[in-house]
Amino acid sequence: MPADPAPRRPLSAACLAANGALSLLNLGCHLLDRQVERLALDFERHGGFTERLHRVRSVSRDQADA
Repeated sequence: MPADPAPRRPLSAACLAANGALSLLNLGCHLLDRQVERLALDFERHGGFTERLHRVRSVSRDQADA
C-alpha cells in the first residue's frame, strides 16, 4: 500500500460544525420532500380537507337521520 503523499490536517471545530449542520439540513430537506410527496398522494386519493370534512358531516348527518 503506497504511503499517503500529503499529511492531512485535522478539521477545525467550525468545519465539523458546518458539516454537521449541512448534513442535518440535507436530512431535513429529504424528509420534507417525502412528506410533500405523501401529502400529494393522499390529496389525490382522498381529496382535500374540505372534501373530507363534507364527507364526514354527510355520514354523520345520515346516521342522525336514520
